[in-house]
Parts: sequence; structure tokens; C-alpha cells
Amino acid sequence: MTSGGSADSERTGASAAAESGARKVPNTDGGVDAPEATPVVLVVDDDKDLADTCEYWLRDDFDVRLAYGGEEALEAVDEAVDVVLLDRRMPDLSGDEVLAEIDARGLDCRVAMMTAVEPDTDIVDMPFDEYLVKPVGEDDVVGTVEELLVRAEFDARVREYFALESTEAVLESRNLAELGDPDALDDLTARVQELRAERESEIRERERQLERARRINGFLRRIDQALVDATTRADIAETVCESFESAPYDGAWIARYDEAVDAVEPQATAASVVAPLADAQEASPDGGSATAGPGKSFDPTRTVRAAIDQREVVTAPVSEAHVERVLADPEPIEGQRRAVVVPVRYRDTVYGALVVYVRGAITDEERSMLGEVGETIGNGINAAESKQLLYGDTAVELVFEHTDTRDVVVDLSLEFGATVRMGALTPSDDGVVSCYLSVEGVDAGSIISAIAPLDAVADVRTISEESDETLVELRLTDGSALVTVAELGATVESFTATDGVGELAVRVPPQSDLRALTAAVQKSFPETTVVAKREVESEVQSPSAFRKQLEEKLTDRQRDVMETALASGYFEWPRGSTAEEVADALGIAAPTFHEHLRAGERKLIESFFAETAGDRTASGDGATGSDD
Repeated sequence: MTSGGSADSERTGASAAAESGARKVPNTDGGVDAPEATPVVLVVDDDKDLADTCEYWLRDDFDVRLAYGGEEALEAVDEAVDVVLLDRRMPDLSGDEVLAEIDARGLDCRVAMMTAVEPDTDIVDMPFDEYLVKPVGEDDVVGTVEELLVRAEFDARVREYFALESTEAVLESRNLAELGDPDALDDLTARVQELRAERESEIRERERQLERARRINGFLRRIDQALVDATTRADIAETVCESFESAPYDGAWIARYDEAVDAVEPQATAASVVAPLADAQEASPDGGSATAGPGKSFDPTRTVRAAIDQREVVTAPVSEAHVERVLADPEPIEGQRRAVVVPVRYRDTVYGALVVYVRGAITDEERSMLGEVGETIGNGINAAESKQLLYGDTAVELVFEHTDTRDVVVDLSLEFGATVRMGALTPSDDGVVSCYLSVEGVDAGSIISAIAPLDAVADVRTISEESDETLVELRLTDGSALVTVAELGATVESFTATDGVGELAVRVPPQSDLRALTAAVQKSFPETTVVAKREVESEVQSPSAFRKQLEEKLTDRQRDVMETALASGYFEWPRGSTAEEVADALGIAAPTFHEHLRAGERKLIESFFAETAGDRTASGDGATGSDD
């Protein structure tokens, strides 16, 4: 750990970490190391609300550990921790004591003190890397962690310089007369100057690297925040383009690519971009790069296609003549501009490309950042279209004829000469899709024997088995158009296959890119064809109509049982009343209570999902036994 006071030039653990490339941060050569592990951040604060808030701010990008006191912190910190955010004033063990113990253990982690304690000259010799004075915000916390991860790759003496400089800055923010030992600040300033003179050129390079990292990470946060407020694909495209209106960027536009006719059209442009398709017929890139001769530049259509086909960021130099035609009022610069073309993608689906004009050379970390922006835009488009499908009044339904036996559903129907019908579909965040299939006339053992060995099947289990039909649950990672459609955020209305011939009905918002959806399905399952496309009305009921429908389904006894159970606290935990107590109150036996309760619960749940997601069940109201 870098010392905020006394130097420890023999400790080179961070240098070794830099060589290992364990973090996705700019490396010491200015490039980006491939991520091997998610950085681990330990947040230590006896203010549980603040600690939990920090965890919320950090959890999307880091593996966060929490400790609500000093003793907990020493139990939680180990060699895996990369950054510690440490409160100073805690009741059981102070932050200063925790810091000293971390240093004594020789743990190679960066430490930021995060405290309401006003800094004084007693911190000069404390071995921390950064000092944050509360209150702190999300940008303070996230930015500090990101910067300390970059600093972790520096040489030990250079890390010491930045730690001392941080200490000097925070003390200089105080009134000199209020400091306990003003001479200590003078000594500290002299040490900072001495270290700078010793490593001047390297420190300057690291300052440039830190500034690039701050700019890149700040830009990504602004993009993320802007996308939160965007509600449609058009909003997202416009928001992103507006974000590229300041240096070192000269503008951006988002392209749609129509593979069928090999054509590119602008979807949105920044105000500074007036003619995005200028020079579209000129020389094009070869293998992901372009050569710009006098008065010529890259071909936008072919460059966008290259980025989409390769699923990679493509860069190309652009001539000043091209810049004059594309940009409204370009400023003169030293060196050459470049166009960076980034595929806009969500998993295997590419929605188009982001084209950005950059001043001068592009660094590896900027290239990586722009690639991340492309994925962020893709995620935003997918989320927006899913939300439109959920809340919109109309939708578009595509019907596919599906005969590709690489799909487990189609293959199952062909192997057993049976009808296979999807009953429900549930995607999860980890990319696994749970689907419930009913198979007519085939026993469970035969189905599981046929499906279980498939690599795409994470798990399979029997739900029920009748003489004429078996219901099974499949957890799929691939191997079906159901997975492809679910990943794109579309809704599967139905999927039935008989003797190797399937029909798949998919519902999407009206503004969706239907070509992209179709291309994604056909890429994985070429033997699929769109046989119908129609606009459909969303089935929306008023609350009063929903209540009336439910009342018509429930018998008087079922309603009485459910109301009594609710009033008696049966649904609370711990239960306010047992099943036997509720049954006694109703004057019925406990098994009869359970029978009516289960029947009523099932009708309530079926009515809810029929209203919110479309009724995909094959049965009727589902009540069993007596309804009286």
C-alpha cells in the first residue's frame, strides 16, 4: 500500500499486479489489460445507510464487500481486496487503527479515507492514498475507486507522489492557522517537490493517463445517466449524439444498416454533423482500416458494414476535405482526425453503428470505452423496446414457420412424432431461459433421456405426467429460438411444433427493428421464414373489469376462505393464524380450507398473468375438486 507519509520504496506489489493485468484499467503502457477478475472494493463505515448507499453506487462495476465497523473490516480485508473506502471515526476500532493494521499485514490495496473528520497535520504520516471529506456523492466515490485502480498500476515511488500530493491538497484546503503543526505542511510540500523532481517525466505521463481515465469514466457515467431518461430508440440515439459535441470529439451520428440492400442511413446526428454520408462512394476500409488520400476518405457504408460484420470497433483516418463536407464548423487541429465506428449491439443482435469523429490519435482505453458505449446503447434500446411492449397500446406480431431441427422444440416434435407446445417462458438475468413444454403422448423418461444430454440444456425436470400429456421445465442457455427472442426483449406469444414443423409467434413494439429481429433468429436457425406480420391491439382491462372477471371466477366459499385468511394474518410471516385456526373460524376441516384456498389462489394468479402478460396456459380456470 502506498504511504501517505513515510515512503516504502521496497514494496512493489502493485507493480507485480500491473504485470498480471488483473483489472480492466489502463495499463502502464497506455493500453488496456483484459479483465481477469472484477476489482474488489471494501466499504467500511459504521453509518450503515452510507455504507449501503456506497455499495449501491459501486455494485454494477465492482465486487463490493461491506463492513459496519473496524473489527468487521479486519475480518473482511484480505489479498483479494483492491480498494478500501475507510471511515476514520468508528466506535469499536477506529479507521486509523484499521489502516495501521492493513499496512502492518503488508496487504497490497489502495486505501481512501472517507470521513467527516476534518484533516489535520496528524495525517501526514498515515499510509493512505486518498482523503475524502464527507458528505460524499456518487461521483466522488466511484471516481475515487476508478482512479485508485489506475494508480495501482504505477511504480511504488510514483504512487507515493500521488498519495502525498493528495494529502497536501486536502491540508491546503484548511485555514493554515487552524492546523496543529503548520511546519508539517511545509515539510510535506518539500517532499512532494522532491519526488516530482526525481520522477518528473514519468509523473507527467501518469498525470496524462489519470486525466484520460477521469475523462473516459466521467463520459461513460454521463452516457449512462442520459440513457436512464431516454424512453424510445430515437430518444436514445439523439441523447448519445448530443454527448459527443465537446472535445476531443467533433460530433457523432448513429447509422442503421439494412443488410438486405447493403445500405446505411442516418438514424440520428449531432448538431455538428450536417452530411454524415458524404464520400459514401469513395475508397473504403480494408480489413478494418481505411486509407485517406488527398480529398478522399473512408466509405461510410462499407465502414459501418465492416464494424457490424466483425462485431468490433473500426477506426479510419479522415481527410480534411471529408471533414469539411461532414461537419458544420470544424475547428482546425494539429494532426489528423479519425472516424471511429462502433457496433451498437445487444448480445448477438446489432442494431446499427455509432460513428464518432475524434481529434488526433485514439488511445486503447478510448477505443475500449467507445466499444462499451456501443454496448450500453444496445442495452438501452433493448430495455426501451421491452418497456414499450409492456405498456404500449399496439404491437407488431411476427409469425415464423420454423422447421430447423437445431431448435430443441422442433427436434423433439420430430423425434417423437408428437405435438410440443410452449406453455410459458421466463428469462433470467444470467442468460438462462426457463420454458415449460407440454408434449403429447410421450412419457417423461423418454423426453428427459432425449433432452438431458444436450449442451444447451442446463437442466430439465418433470412437472406433471398424465396419460396423454407430459409437462416439463427446460432451462436453456441456447439451442432454441425461444432463447434468441427472449434475449432481444420480445415476447413469445406461442410456439407449437408437430412432426418437425413449428409455428412461432413473436410480439414486439411497433418501432422495433423487425429486420434485426428476423436476422437474429435466422442467423441461429436458418430454416425459419416469416409467414405473417400484423399489427395487434394490446389486451388491456380496466381495474373494474378485472375485478368483475375475478369475482365471476371465484366461488362464494373460495372468496370467504381467502378473505378470512387475509384478515386473520395467515399470509403474514410469521403467520398470525395457522391453517387449523382459520379452518375452525370458518367451521370447516383444515384439508377443505387448503383445497378452497389453493383453488382461489390459482384463479387469482392466473387472472393476474392473463391480464399482464397474456394467458399462455393451456388449461381453463384450473380449479380442482369441489368449487362449492
